[in-house]
Amino acid sequence: MKRSNESGNERRFTRYASRFTGFEQDQWLQLAVRALARRDRTTDQIAKLLVAKGASPTHVPSVVRRLTSLKYLDDAAFAARWADRRLARMPMGRARLQEELLATGCSESTVQATLRASYRKVSERDLAMQVVATAGMISSPQMLGRVARLLSQRGFGEDTIETVMSPLMPEGS
Repeated sequence: MKRSNESGNERRFTRYASRFTGFEQDQWLQLAVRALARRDRTTDQIAKLLVAKGASPTHVPSVVRRLTSLKYLDDAAFAARWADRRLARMPMGRARLQEELLATGCSESTVQATLRASYRKVSERDLAMQVVATAGMISSPQMLGRVARLLSQRGFGEDTIETVMSPLMPEGS
């Protein structure tokens, strides 16, 4: 009998406490921190996650501000780490990296700053040469075409593709 009374009290407390925005805000903050503990995310990704989980649009900005003030959210740092990891795993050109960073929810200005910094560390030409090297022996014109298409798909510009492919072309082409 006492057991059911306690759970009734707990339900009343939860219902009463949820009326206060501070209580709700703490819940959303905890949810966001748990999500960030699992993996790095952008401000936009956290905001969308909170809305998807049922947070009211009035809670989202304050939770994001709090996470930013705690240095848990930093889109510029996220973009730099993400770009470094991505380029190390799969060399790609500026256009492809820009597209992928924008898809994460980073702002255009953050993406542009990240691209400038990333391609100061390593040149697009060197990254394209890595792609060509992993393609293996280019023994036929068809293989040459495949590698050129691969470079294009990876976001390398025509000038970069021409620069890395011209030494591989047979004389007289």
